[in-house]
Parts: sequence; C-alpha cells; structure tokens
Amino acid sequence: MSEIQFLNVDLELESKHDISVLVNDLKKHVTVLHHEFDEYHHVARLCSKLETSTPDKTINHLCELIEACSRAGLKQWLTCSKRTFDLGFESGHQPKCFNQALHADTLLRISAIGAGMEITIYPITSK
Repeated sequence: MSEIQFLNVDLELESKHDISVLVNDLKKHVTVLHHEFDEYHHVARLCSKLETSTPDKTINHLCELIEACSRAGLKQWLTCSKRTFDLGFESGHQPKCFNQALHADTLLRISAIGAGMEITIYPITSK
C-alpha cells in the first residue's frame, strides 16, 4: 500500500523582465527544472539539490540561497510577478493522518522576501 509523503519544494518564478542573473546565481545550489523566456515573459522552476525531509527545512534552505544572491540577482527577484514555493506531496493510503508543519519563523521569512506558497498533491502512481 502506498504512503503519503513529502516529495520536494519547487521555486517558481515569472517575470516580464530578464531573470537570467537570478537563475544563474541560484543554479549553483539548485536544479533548474525549467527556464525559458521570450521577448514578453520569463519563467523558471527550480528545485533544491539539498536532500531534506521536511518542507520547512527545504524552504529555509531556498530562502538562504535567495538572500545570498548578488545585488543584480536580487533586483531581478523583485521584478518577478510570481515568487512561489510549491510544496509537492505524493498522495497515498497511509498513514490515516499526515501533516507537515511550517514554523512561524519560516512563514515570516517567506513573507519578508515577498514570496508565496502553494501545495501540489500528486496522485498515487502505479509501480
């Protein structure tokens, strides 16, 4: 029987402006899952390379990486119309009750850098 589990946290970015410096600053410590742009729109989806067991630890690690970006990277961060931490979970049949907490300090940190949060629940995959 499959178990509910935390998978990862992706950082999703969208901007009308170039975000390549920001992505380059972060890509030393993240996996760039997707980065594309045209003359009107820049989007990126990044995932931490650090293996953590909780969304709280992963988000704090990503916040550290963002806070350590170059001045030019931080300027591009501020141009993003979407700065979202997407918490990914795989659905399952066990346990009967499953939870993952974010500490108040983590929520304040997310807010302080102007980011948001969303949750994605993936269906059970047959193996």
